[in-house]
Amino acid sequence: MRPCFSALVRALPVLTALAAPATAAEAPPPAAITVDAATGAVLEDRQAGQPRHPASLTKMMTLYLGFQAIGQGRASLETPIAVSDKAAGQGGSTLGLKSGATIRLGEALRALVVRSANDAAVAIAEHLAGSEEAFARQMTEQAARLGMTATRFHNATGLTAPGHVTTARDMAVLALALRHDFPQHWPLFAATSMRWGKASLPTVNGFVASYPGAEGLKTGFTCPAGYNLAAAAHRDGRAAIAVVMGATAKDQRLSLASGLMNKAFKAPPGPLLAQTVNLSSAPPDLSAIVCDGRGGGEESATPRLPKGWAIEVAGGRDRAEVKRQLAGKMAELRRALGGGSTAIMIRPTGGALRYRGLIAGLAEDKAVTVCLKLRQEDENNCLVLPPPAVEGAMETERRWRMLSAR
Repeated sequence: MRPCFSALVRALPVLTALAAPATAAEAPPPAAITVDAATGAVLEDRQAGQPRHPASLTKMMTLYLGFQAIGQGRASLETPIAVSDKAAGQGGSTLGLKSGATIRLGEALRALVVRSANDAAVAIAEHLAGSEEAFARQMTEQAARLGMTATRFHNATGLTAPGHVTTARDMAVLALALRHDFPQHWPLFAATSMRWGKASLPTVNGFVASYPGAEGLKTGFTCPAGYNLAAAAHRDGRAAIAVVMGATAKDQRLSLASGLMNKAFKAPPGPLLAQTVNLSSAPPDLSAIVCDGRGGGEESATPRLPKGWAIEVAGGRDRAEVKRQLAGKMAELRRALGGGSTAIMIRPTGGALRYRGLIAGLAEDKAVTVCLKLRQEDENNCLVLPPPAVEGAMETERRWRMLSAR
């Protein structure tokens, strides 16, 4: 392995400044930075030292430690890794791994890049460190060694957590380190698809699929973080890294990164990345803007159940199976219920993720009568949800989606 790129990053001391905490109401503009990939010279800096929620940019460090384990001979691309209940129960973007199954390390690493798979990230963490918590400590230690002075990790996925924080400046440091320290694995970031079972799954990274000369890297999204992107590209013999954190929509994220990259190939070099100031403040929470309908956030997909009572008639870990069961129950019960609307809701349970099939928008007497009849056959066949419980189901899903990393 070549000497660590952190030597370049550490060329000058990193400064720390104080800044007043930002609030969601301030709607701060995205933080961004571009750097020359060969020299580490900063080409543009837009509040790159402002603390931010990393979301799935976190997985860049998960990948770094995975590549490191391979380079040190502690694992190989063919190493089978077990899928625990915790890994299988991850929400957000996943491969749908089942508890007790195995996946090759190489497949899991590719799933992080192409699909931002949270279940694969936790499986990797547990295999390499024994637990996700231990792996997160290793991630933070490695960040310090690389010169990522404002970064602390508390998980392998990017799920929002207190103290799980970084800056655009630090993510640029990590992107440069990945490019320099693991050139043999760098082409993985340009992957536009992956085979999983009989399916070909496309990348979730719009930059790598659309920008001329893109070398890829990583997207990230949660409601508090907004839309993040670390991007790498080359043109006319010059290579650059761009990081955008806190965009309010996918299109804005892609447009900003593309614009920054276009300027980077014409920009004169500035100071080294090590001279970029990391601020000391709380990261802004963009949830109200990104996920409450004003910013086009993906989390608006939480089902809005009609008013009234509901019954739960299907449930399980496999969403497709719950959907099939729910459709069958609706066809069977529609006349007796006098109507109703179906919805599949998320129910996190003990660290695992389950789906519940609901028929909502019912009159109280219909819901209670039909559910009692179903429970005479099997007490687990049906559960009645009065209106407050229906509201609670929507709120549970909304809160879960706010934390789900992509």
